[in-house]
Amino acid sequence: MLAPQTISVYLNNALKPISQDAELDCETALPDVIREMPDDVAGHFTSLDDVTAHEIEAASKRVMILNATRVLYTFTYDPAARTFSAHKR
Repeated sequence: MLAPQTISVYLNNALKPISQDAELDCETALPDVIREMPDDVAGHFTSLDDVTAHEIEAASKRVMILNATRVLYTFTYDPAARTFSAHKR
């Protein structure tokens, strides 16, 4: 598992993201090239407060950006485990 990184989370088409620390379940760092970004990623939030966790759970649309490539991922969130799985849009 890689060191935690800050990811941008957009809920319900918000113009500004919520920044959250997360650990991705992968062996190597994400690539810097858009076309090489994986189709699917998973991980867990490391410092999610209860209010933000509830906002994520209640959101009808969830999108995240994992690194500087600005690739958008639609994600599902498991509130009990505070984990997510994401698929490239």
